[in-house]
Amino acid sequence: MSLDYPFYEELRRRGHRAAIWWRVGDLLYYVGLLIALPLVVASVALVGACLMFTLSWEYLGWSLAGLASAVVVFLLGSSLKGRSYALAMKDGIDVRDY
Repeated sequence: MSLDYPFYEELRRRGHRAAIWWRVGDLLYYVGLLIALPLVVASVALVGACLMFTLSWEYLGWSLAGLASAVVVFLLGSSLKGRSYALAMKDGIDVRDY
């Protein structure tokens, strides 16, 4: 559960359009995070395997490409949540109150 979930509940209670931005942003944030973390571990393991066993670096490239796409999803989710904060602040709903 997100630490700012009470803010989302308030947005939904008020029927504010920022609730949709928050929901999509939160989903993308966690999907990107859950994909990126295992790929970081896999990339480190692949670097070790490539160095120890003189394997092709092509495998590492694919792992880093997946990691980069997961980071993009994570950053997109963060920016969408930021957009929801900005929309709510325009209408006088402050995230620090929740």
